[in-house]
Amino acid sequence: MIISLSHQTTRLIRHLMLMAAIALFCYSNNAWAEESTEIQELRLENEALKKRVQELESAQPVKALETAKVQTKKVGGNPWQSLQVNLSKAEVTSLLGKPGKIDKWKTGEAWYFPDPSGGEVDFNADEMVTGWLEP
Repeated sequence: MIISLSHQTTRLIRHLMLMAAIALFCYSNNAWAEESTEIQELRLENEALKKRVQELESAQPVKALETAKVQTKKVGGNPWQSLQVNLSKAEVTSLLGKPGKIDKWKTGEAWYFPDPSGGEVDFNADEMVTGWLEP
């Protein structure tokens, strides 16, 4: 009788373990499928956003250059007050003269007048003014 009871207990434990393994397998497959679908949706959304950014980047500079009318009048004798965003290097040179020092990076460059302790004009990769610090 003890052998029989032990055998039934062992059989019951095996059955419960098998049921638990099946339940875990089904749950993990379902969770994986949901996660996989969510990942795919995020990838599609990411691709759509990349495409939209490319469209905006390709349209923006042309439109901005066509509509921008840059004024380079000197105001009050201080050429720094005539600086504006999107001025070209030639326009900056005509206002401030040649820089004393130039630092270049992949994303643009900085011109210093007359040196790093003086004023600074920053340019983007398209060689247009993005900002400045008066001396």
